[in-house]
Amino acid sequence: MALLQKTKDIASKFFSNPYVKTPLIAMGIVAAAVILFFAFLHIFSRHGKGFPIPDFAGMKIEKALEYAKDNDLRIEITDSVYIMTREPGTVIEQNPSAGTYVKANRRVFVTTNAVNPLLVEMPNLVGFTLRQAISTLNLQGFEIGLLAFTPDIALNNVLEQHYRGKEIDPGTKVPKGATIDLLLGRGLRNEKTVLPRVIGLTLAEARNLLLEASLNLGRFSFDETVIDHLDSLQARVYSQYPNPNPEGENAINFGAQVDLWLTQNESRIPVEENSKENRKEENQIEEPVEEIVE
Repeated sequence: MALLQKTKDIASKFFSNPYVKTPLIAMGIVAAAVILFFAFLHIFSRHGKGFPIPDFAGMKIEKALEYAKDNDLRIEITDSVYIMTREPGTVIEQNPSAGTYVKANRRVFVTTNAVNPLLVEMPNLVGFTLRQAISTLNLQGFEIGLLAFTPDIALNNVLEQHYRGKEIDPGTKVPKGATIDLLLGRGLRNEKTVLPRVIGLTLAEARNLLLEASLNLGRFSFDETVIDHLDSLQARVYSQYPNPNPEGENAINFGAQVDLWLTQNESRIPVEENSKENRKEENQIEEPVEEIVE
């Protein structure tokens, strides 16, 4: 007990010395300040508290704004388009995309489907080739709908333009983004077009290739790997019907429909045999031939 008391007295006398006490207090204050600073920095930056952005596609903008506010996100509307097949006032696209990990208070830029469509004049496509008609409709903000064909000497040229099942005159005001159907000539000798292979393409790429070949997109379906709208945009064709024969004729009637099946699983997408052979040839390294000089 006497030894313990003596130790306490020595410690008390040591720490009561102003030459020792003052530096210790200063060091304590500095240590506390450093701890508080890093604690504040951790809270302010929300280190390690990232979370995935939800998929706002198809959601009413009012609901999206409310959801974003409740989840420490900010939504900014950067553009507005009009798509007839989508509900007015809903989110069409977003950036960053759904599933991207972000920290709180991050801004999400969205494009919405306009409530009131912008009206534009219908161009005159009669006499245009299909390629010219597609280009003109795309520039004017229209969607290309069904391609119908009838016997006519003007092979693959536009004979009539239709909107909602009725022929539409040039200059008529229609909503931007409207779907325009075309009636084209298919010749007088039962001419055929060539069926393209669209395996490995996205739905948009496949449809564009089919349109260029004077064909229609038929039914399409996604497998279990496609969950949301973003997945559907990234999915690729793993099967088509009819399927082109690599060793035979691929002639098909103008306006025929091609059905597609899409996936995000790359292992389901078959690789064309010709592509395999080409890659093998590219990977082969020719042995150098030494020139013999006599």
